[in-house]
Amino acid sequence: MIPENTKPTNFFKFEGLRIYHKSVDFTNAILTLCNTCQTAVQKVLINQFVNEAGQISSNIIDGSSLSKVEFTDCLQRAKSNIGRCVMLCTLASKQHLIDETQETDIRNELMELTKMIGALIISFQKHDSVNNPEV
Repeated sequence: MIPENTKPTNFFKFEGLRIYHKSVDFTNAILTLCNTCQTAVQKVLINQFVNEAGQISSNIIDGSSLSKVEFTDCLQRAKSNIGRCVMLCTLASKQHLIDETQETDIRNELMELTKMIGALIISFQKHDSVNNPEV
């Protein structure tokens, strides 16, 4: 095992993005819900939730090595995954997998992820307008 202080940092470009780490933390939080599943229906629901949450990170990873236009497309797909997570959160609440407080916390995390992705997209657009002003 490599000692913590000698590990290379940000070898992968996406590891330098706060949104990547936040999305991984969100997926990890959803994974913990697996322990509360009691029925087959609940397990299917949480598995789909984990998959959609993981796709947020996957889209960020995929886009980080592409052009800004292509990265923006990947970020838009991540926003779609977030929307599906909102729906799955609502279903998890209706299936009594999560309580009201957990639902609020999950929705707040999803809103934060959406805002961060939106800010990243806007930063790309601003950067492009500064470097390529319309004549």
